[in-house]
Amino acid sequence: MPATKAFIVAGVSSGSGKTTISSAVIYALKAMGYKVQPFKVGPDYIDPAHLSFLAERPCRSLDVWMMGEDGVKDNFYRGIEGADIAVIEGVGGIYDGLSSGELASTAQIAKILKVPVVLVMDVWGISRTAAAIIKGIREFDNIDVRGVIFNFVGSEGHYRLLTDIVKSHYPDIEVLGGVVRDKKFSLPERHLGIKQALEIDWESRMEVLKEVASWIDVTKLMEIAESFKWEGSFKNKSKKISAKLAVAYDKAFSFLYHETKEAFEEEGVGISYFSPLKDRIPQDCKALLLPGGYPELFYKELVSNTKFLKDLGNFLSKGYPVYAECGGLIFLCMMGFLPMEVNFKNRPFLGYAEGKALGSHPFLEEGKRVKGHMFHYSEVIEKKQMVKSYEIFVPSKGMRFLEGYTFDSVFATYLHLNLYYARDFLHGFLSKIP
Repeated sequence: MPATKAFIVAGVSSGSGKTTISSAVIYALKAMGYKVQPFKVGPDYIDPAHLSFLAERPCRSLDVWMMGEDGVKDNFYRGIEGADIAVIEGVGGIYDGLSSGELASTAQIAKILKVPVVLVMDVWGISRTAAAIIKGIREFDNIDVRGVIFNFVGSEGHYRLLTDIVKSHYPDIEVLGGVVRDKKFSLPERHLGIKQALEIDWESRMEVLKEVASWIDVTKLMEIAESFKWEGSFKNKSKKISAKLAVAYDKAFSFLYHETKEAFEEEGVGISYFSPLKDRIPQDCKALLLPGGYPELFYKELVSNTKFLKDLGNFLSKGYPVYAECGGLIFLCMMGFLPMEVNFKNRPFLGYAEGKALGSHPFLEEGKRVKGHMFHYSEVIEKKQMVKSYEIFVPSKGMRFLEGYTFDSVFATYLHLNLYYARDFLHGFLSKIP
């Protein structure tokens, strides 16, 4: 039986510093010689890319909404095979999920996988209240809180005070460290969150993480992680490659789940990655995936790659299938491949969403459903009436609307999917490859 250890880094609130703490811990564990497998709760793409770079293993998603409980377990156990320790970064506040329930929360993942919890707590401006917060979190539901890391600590004296208070009320809670409040520890941000891993100066960032890690007792953290017990199994389902798919992947298009890549491999599809910023579409491919990302930030570079744009035009003229998610949709509109304009807004539209296929859907039978999420600051404005192929339901907002634009051989949508857990959609897409 594997001796993999595991723990989950859970925030008291969003913005508590989970990504920085998780990154520093992974950095420290790697420096100690451990094989670290990172995971991220929720639908995020950007944080996982940071954790993947540091761990030198692909970060996996743990998302009950898109995967279901069995999918979460399967993905977790597939991921920890061959690793010494699993570091799971939570999402938002520990109990914050879809609407008022626990669905898709960090706490739900902790219970499903039976992993110990380490809280990251923003303690700026508080002292004794820290003990009250821990009490509330421990007693609210049946989760295994083992330790706490204080973030945004004011001073050494503040840290000693916090430690004394917590230990006096909860001697079984390990105080694993306190990170001082300093802007240099925070990651640079933009409108959709922290900057992508592909844009980070990692030499400088490593120095920052080394300093953050020096404030954390990694040895005690490993002892907490030892309480995790392996209870699952995994299956390797890869097939012999029989088709080729072009996948855009660079700073402009990077929102791609690792599990989606695995899904293609299991279906016998080879992936040829290329950069729309500098490359051409691989000639041996007859299908194209344009993932989400930031094409609007790299508009000049994309426009200047005229060979790629010409290739794309020829690709579409031959009727080869193109699947474009969010950033891919924006790109096709900006470049005139879809008869729509893009209007950028100051506030995001975000939430888990379910797509119900209409009769016009190119990849799904009418009535079939897929679960994904939306997170965008833009809207598309039709120059002419477009064929819609989804009825979208956003449960947190109680909203229903038509979306998913089918135009010739293109299917473009704001709905992000993890295709490992949307096999009907995946099979429908692959069936269109000539």
